[in-house]
Amino acid sequence: MSFILVFSVTVFLCGCSEEKAEKTAETGEVLYLPIIMYHGLTESEKLRNQYMIPPSLFEEDLRYLHEEGYTTIFISELIAHFEKGEKLPEKPVILTFDDGYLNNYTYAFPLLQKYRCKAVISPIGKAADEAENEKYRSPKWSQCKWSELRAMYFSGLVEIENHTYALHKNNSEIHGAAKIRDESDEEYERRLKEDLIESNNRITKLIGRKPCAFVYPFGAKSEETEKIVRSLGFKAILDCENKMNVLTSSEDLFSLHRFIRPDTKSLKEILG
Repeated sequence: MSFILVFSVTVFLCGCSEEKAEKTAETGEVLYLPIIMYHGLTESEKLRNQYMIPPSLFEEDLRYLHEEGYTTIFISELIAHFEKGEKLPEKPVILTFDDGYLNNYTYAFPLLQKYRCKAVISPIGKAADEAENEKYRSPKWSQCKWSELRAMYFSGLVEIENHTYALHKNNSEIHGAAKIRDESDEEYERRLKEDLIESNNRITKLIGRKPCAFVYPFGAKSEETEKIVRSLGFKAILDCENKMNVLTSSEDLFSLHRFIRPDTKSLKEILG
């Protein structure tokens, strides 16, 4: 058996399984990879919904993954597996948090530290900028500052990826990374590239690492989106399709699916 060792042995490390790891296309086999999509954690019963779950439920998830022999990994590790042949754990799983809410830092991060689990956080770049000047902050509504995102990144437990700089909108004009009505192909390409480059630049400068993956806001995209994202050097794209990933090559990394984690089901029910 082979494992990716990230930290010294710990009781709560989300890993270890007696089953053999799935091999990839290079050996004619496939990798089954569940990716879980979280957004925020809340202690308020009134705010609970399919996007906001209590910290206690997230902790139950981490315990369940440990008990079932899963090991949390980063997207960068998944990419390295396909591109460089680096070994993955026996039962890998990826935990993702969209939008970069302050409660990721307040509630989720301490639990990641407690259980020595990894997660991928994809902040809205402009929201992180605006959080720097926010006078009154609360885990109920605030976004992470860049300093908070940086602290999580330097812990070795959090990877920061691109979720657009200012396109996380769903209104009559803008729907995530999708094309605007009556927008020419050239206008769309220029607008999307400018936004993603701005987000990349902010993350690279303020976190210290260039993102390798792009996360669709709302899962919204157009026919041309993937080509544009690829042209910027991204190695993976995460969507919002609620199903298991069956991966055979690096090409499959441009349509990574994620199970949304609502407050109405257990992780065991979600993963089947």
